[in-house]
Amino acid sequence: MIDRVNARVRQKPIFSVVLNDGNQWSVEAEWPDGTIERIDTFKAHNEAVNWLSRQSQAWLEGRTG
Repeated sequence: MIDRVNARVRQKPIFSVVLNDGNQWSVEAEWPDGTIERIDTFKAHNEAVNWLSRQSQAWLEGRTG
């Protein structure tokens, strides 16, 4: 099980910004195995896009060590 988790973490996800309930935006990561992980929620679309451009790499590095 640990080897499977480590293999997933080494792979990069596809990030996306998703509208939730018509008034909040979420950043999600879709991993190669199809798992979708909600990372954070924002009030405005541009806040979510800014998170992607400014913090997604650090988030990913924190996940992969």
